[in-house]
Amino acid sequence: MKPVHYVMWQIGPGGLELVVKQYSEYFYQHRKLYAYGLRPNWYQIYDESKVEVAAGDSGKLRPYWQYYRYCRKYRHDIFHLQSVGPLILLLHLLAGGKNVIYHIHGTIYWKSALQKIYLGAGWRWVKRLLPKVKATFVANSKYSASIFREKVLPVPTEVIYNGFDVQKFAAKKHLRTSVKRIGYAGRLWEGKNTELLIRLFEEVADQHPELELHFAGEGPLKEALEQQAQATRFADRIFFHGYLKDIPSFYASLDIFLFLSAHESFGNVIAEALLTGLPTLTSDVPVFEEIFGQGNGFVLGNPQQYDLIKKNFLKAIDNFPHLAQAALEISDSIETQCSIENHLKQIEKVYEKH
Repeated sequence: MKPVHYVMWQIGPGGLELVVKQYSEYFYQHRKLYAYGLRPNWYQIYDESKVEVAAGDSGKLRPYWQYYRYCRKYRHDIFHLQSVGPLILLLHLLAGGKNVIYHIHGTIYWKSALQKIYLGAGWRWVKRLLPKVKATFVANSKYSASIFREKVLPVPTEVIYNGFDVQKFAAKKHLRTSVKRIGYAGRLWEGKNTELLIRLFEEVADQHPELELHFAGEGPLKEALEQQAQATRFADRIFFHGYLKDIPSFYASLDIFLFLSAHESFGNVIAEALLTGLPTLTSDVPVFEEIFGQGNGFVLGNPQQYDLIKKNFLKAIDNFPHLAQAALEISDSIETQCSIENHLKQIEKVYEKH
């Protein structure tokens, strides 16, 4: 079997890096494995008895030259690139790489007109070279696949949903019977619209004196959110827990989960919350409807239209028993769809094609 090289921007305890850790623990008995960080490692998370770890140096150009040489050395192996962008993929192709898997984990490909120019040019060069190699594009949702084909490259794309240890969440599954704790888990940063959670909490806090709002996670907006909470009349009922190790128990303690992100390619926290049977209310990002299916009443609308979000949120509170039952019913399909075992078997099939 061909060796596999997992390529990331930097090796550390992030989402993509932890997925690669799961790959290494599953595939190491059958294949030689490598993990490569384009930038210096800032945290070592891999068992080097299972995967050989390497990284580039700091600097503007040197890491790219080092990666080109690395690709050249191992050009006959399989390279599994983790959303590293067109320039890294182009370097791989220019170095003579024969087998490449490009894993799409997001939906944002440029943030400015300038980036669109040079990154778009990179993708066009990639398109010219692709016919010379065996390449597979894998996306973590139908939505992220459609955005990639529309904005970047019109190529066939396989959809393999994110996988994780579903059992530790499913073990906490239960039917909610009343609304006492609303919560959020994830990064506290721009685009997640976490400030709207406090506004929505204010809309119902008077009518529900036992209701609390709980945040789990860290991020640059934490201080601003704490100040926003203090400015309300309900500061003593809004809690910031920071990073929590036992996130399944946090979900289990909640009655409603709110996640109003402006953009997501999948949204692991949505799946995690639903696995515990937790009614989960979201923005109208298409991938959330893909996860939920139709007609469950979980989608509140566009975060930029607060009046619509508020209207649907209040309706959800009034319709809570239905939402709780719907969340419990959908959890079984999420368990199958997102199991790490299912994910790894699908990735293995991709490797076998190379």
